[in-house]
Amino acid sequence: MKTWKILSPKVLTEEERPDNITADTQAKVKVTQVLFTGTELSAYLGHPKPKYPVVPGRYAVGVVGETGAGCSVEKNERVYFRDFTPCGSCPACLRGDSDDCAEPKTAGVNMDGYMRDFVVSEESNLSPLPPSVSDDEALFIGIVSLGEAVIDRLNVSKGMHVAVLGAGEIGNILSQLLIYHQAVPILIDSDEERLAVAAQCGIYYTVKADETMEENIARITGGRMAAGSVYSSFCGLAPDLPFGITAAGGIVVYTGYSFPEISAQLKAALDKHLTITSVANDRTGDAAAINLLVNKAVNLAPFQLQKRPAAQLADIFKEEAAKAEAGKRMQCCIVNML
Repeated sequence: MKTWKILSPKVLTEEERPDNITADTQAKVKVTQVLFTGTELSAYLGHPKPKYPVVPGRYAVGVVGETGAGCSVEKNERVYFRDFTPCGSCPACLRGDSDDCAEPKTAGVNMDGYMRDFVVSEESNLSPLPPSVSDDEALFIGIVSLGEAVIDRLNVSKGMHVAVLGAGEIGNILSQLLIYHQAVPILIDSDEERLAVAAQCGIYYTVKADETMEENIARITGGRMAAGSVYSSFCGLAPDLPFGITAAGGIVVYTGYSFPEISAQLKAALDKHLTITSVANDRTGDAAAINLLVNKAVNLAPFQLQKRPAAQLADIFKEEAAKAEAGKRMQCCIVNML
């Protein structure tokens, strides 16, 4: 069975290795699609110091081909792979509270990801997919779950203005979820094309990050500014930008697949008594995310993600690495593993 592996920065290889069921609670799943995101690109570029070798592929879906005797998932059932697995050794895991694991393993980061022909997995790491959620939509379950975790951290209320910095897939989906929760997102980016896609997704307030940005936010909020702000990592905007557009006493959340080395001037945040926090994952929200997709809380159609075959994986990594090194933003795509 073929597996793609990153051996060192910019060195991607393929290998054949056996992968067979060894426990009654396991299932062997044929991987059908993987979402290529910043997680995969970061591992390829060597940020932030991954432990090689790395099998990439954080978000993936597949079809069950074989099951152990005690496995409840069924053959031919479509499933989503959880991108986090409890470590099993921290105090929370040892007392049986794995949902609060202090050191979870992340697919494609510190445990094998899903860029493989087949994956043998414990059924606890598989989420069955309802017919109304397509494979393309299911690839975003982890990002929807992340967005819900951010919303919980913000303690969102009806009519609350939330500035979202970065109109990539995370910022866009988060803004749509804020609308679903009856909040008022203000999506900010320097890329007009991304803002145009956001408008097609139904996000009403899109603001370009330029010299008129604060004035426009003040107008939208009636002069109060945003009650909370969310900064998406690697969005290309200054990391201290949220401090000027968040109202005194507000909250600023940093979120994303991972966080780069950044520095920010904190004086404005301290003067305004802002709460600064981060959300990098949500290990318990897959079921809620699937339900949100069933209820069409998120419109992914305007994303128009390119689909590329697994045979082009080496090209995908090289192309996106070249963009990153040229200071351009990466583009998510769907990798067809069939």
